[in-house]
Amino acid sequence: MASWLVKALVQRGIGALPNPHYWNELFQDRVTHSLDLTKERFEVSLGNCRNHLEQLQRYGSTATSGSFSAFELGTGWFPTVPIGLFLCGAREVWTWDIVPFLRRGRLKLTIRRFLELEQGWRGHFHALPERLTRLREVMALCESPEGLGPAELLERLGIYYRIGNASRSGLPPQSVDLIVSDVVLEYLSPEELFEILQEFRRIAAPDAVMSHTIGLGDQYASHDSGITQFNFLRFPDWAWRCLRNPIIPLNRLRISDYRRAFSESGFQVVDEISQRGDPAQLARTPLADRFRGYSNDDLLVVHTWLVAIPRHS
Repeated sequence: MASWLVKALVQRGIGALPNPHYWNELFQDRVTHSLDLTKERFEVSLGNCRNHLEQLQRYGSTATSGSFSAFELGTGWFPTVPIGLFLCGAREVWTWDIVPFLRRGRLKLTIRRFLELEQGWRGHFHALPERLTRLREVMALCESPEGLGPAELLERLGIYYRIGNASRSGLPPQSVDLIVSDVVLEYLSPEELFEILQEFRRIAAPDAVMSHTIGLGDQYASHDSGITQFNFLRFPDWAWRCLRNPIIPLNRLRISDYRRAFSESGFQVVDEISQRGDPAQLARTPLADRFRGYSNDDLLVVHTWLVAIPRHS
């Protein structure tokens, strides 16, 4: 059996268990070791943070670029982006997830990675000295037996960690200057995507900037060299529902779908950096009916970075 099918079966098995996120975390931690914050993974996230900040400086208001409010969708296992935004002057950062993946030990490891990098900030971004001092203070609390949880520790940095449906954030209208996510939007259903974009439009300040990285390829391809990033385009929706990861299901939306969703939610895409796959591999992929109406250029995109601003009528 192809290794990607084995992975799909394992994921479906985990998805059928009570509290599947717990068992998925255990599997990733103990079996695949994919929850290690290696130096390489940390620097990828740090690079994303730097790029988000560059978009704010490029398209946002000069009045807010020095002290800004930020919103991150998808905290994940390690809060690298929120801490990076804090170090660069964010007055507050709201970071949302649907499951509390963050642990005290993971927060401690993330802070340690930042402090290890302290001598090399110039190549990444400008970290404010007073913010580094506050980060060291929180690191000391992480190492003390005081027992503060990760959410309480992050609040010492003006980072507010929330669990739940971010499309009902409760934040004031027009209160956020920078809205970001990294490989998160591809896991939302079309309905969920529209809901969260509507919320982003509500909380976006008039000069706000959105910056999102999105994966559009078949993620099973990273575990099986025998298939391509276009493999999942072969399957009709009913078959894909049986094969996709039920815990974090890929929506298979294409780049034109995201452009349309942004536009219909009141945003204007001002920059797009897309990576495309091999046209020969796409040509060898028999497409499901759902995808036959898309152009080849649309289907070829396997990763994108979309930057958008509120559209004012």
